[in-house]
Amino acid sequence: MSFISPKILLRRLGLKPKKAWGQHFLLHPHQAQRIVAALSLRLEDLVVEIGAGLGALTVFLAREAQKVVALERDQALAQFLKEELLAAAGGVQVLCQDVLEFEFLKLSQEAGRTLKVVGNLPYQITSPLMFKLIRERAAVAQAVLMVQQEVGDRLLASPGTKDYGILSVLMQYHFLVTRLFSLTPANFYPAPQVASVVLNLTPQQTIPAARDENLLHQVVKAGFATRRKTLNNTLVAQAATFGLTPEEMRHILLSLDINPQRRGETLSVAEFVAVSNRIVTAAVGGGPGS
Repeated sequence: MSFISPKILLRRLGLKPKKAWGQHFLLHPHQAQRIVAALSLRLEDLVVEIGAGLGALTVFLAREAQKVVALERDQALAQFLKEELLAAAGGVQVLCQDVLEFEFLKLSQEAGRTLKVVGNLPYQITSPLMFKLIRERAAVAQAVLMVQQEVGDRLLASPGTKDYGILSVLMQYHFLVTRLFSLTPANFYPAPQVASVVLNLTPQQTIPAARDENLLHQVVKAGFATRRKTLNNTLVAQAATFGLTPEEMRHILLSLDINPQRRGETLSVAEFVAVSNRIVTAAVGGGPGS
């Protein structure tokens, strides 16, 4: 199977893009090749493609990876891919399945190796999928994902900016997130109303590790409980949630040179980690300032 215009294929299949599912198909093969190239595939790689659609990425993935698991929830498109790709390319498994129900960890464990993940993500599933990748991060060696510019801004946001939030902190703690390139609406059929950005995600290796990652997640959520509120009104006010008194939580912040009058959205990822680690220390009897 070679790259064919999505307009022609959809007309041939008697299908129309489903707006409710956020279906926007890549128009140009060179853009598909750029995305696939970012994965730096080797012949032994196992790739999971999210939202295979009409196979724009799949045809190039199949040429470079040992196996491609192509996920497509649209039954008609999945059937098309099975008929076309299985006849033309070896090593492709098409699954008619919602990615939010797919078990990345199970596949990785069965294959005995980590996965490379790629896809053009519909806006409505982006945040749930990011949190799913966080939960199943042990299975992911790399992910190259195309998202709406707005989501990309959130994932790449720095402390103190309007886009910085819970998703920013947790994704940047678990993954090194880098921007590769942007794509204008003219690259898709039908054209979306906003630009898209392609991001590269690899396991984070530079930020200090949290002693209790579940606790870190709780601290981050507490810190952003009410935007534009100071830490006195978020973390300190919720100190009992972490088994501490407000005075002990305030002492932890001060011991880390974090002014309780700061807002949660000004804390860096490393500062959130430091706070959560100090809470762990206090919980085991080391004292809130240890």
